[in-house]
Amino acid sequence: QAPQLDIHTVAAGGGSRLFLQNGLFVVGPESSKAHPGPVCYRKNGYLSVTDANVVLGRVIPDHFPNIFGPNEDEPLDLEGA
Repeated sequence: QAPQLDIHTVAAGGGSRLFLQNGLFVVGPESSKAHPGPVCYRKNGYLSVTDANVVLGRVIPDHFPNIFGPNEDEPLDLEGA
């Protein structure tokens, strides 16, 4: 008996949606797309790989211009993510 992975999709970009199933996060295959995008884009988007990277500190909001939100004048939303 060898360990196995249940792979549903191979490519998982920042827009790939995250879902909680049986206490674990699973990725995709759905996309949050550019609009509305991930939750951290402040446009009522979907939980996505980018949100996880923001929370984990892999994407640092201070390194991005304030181009998010409905008026495209806000920073990435760490708390929302």
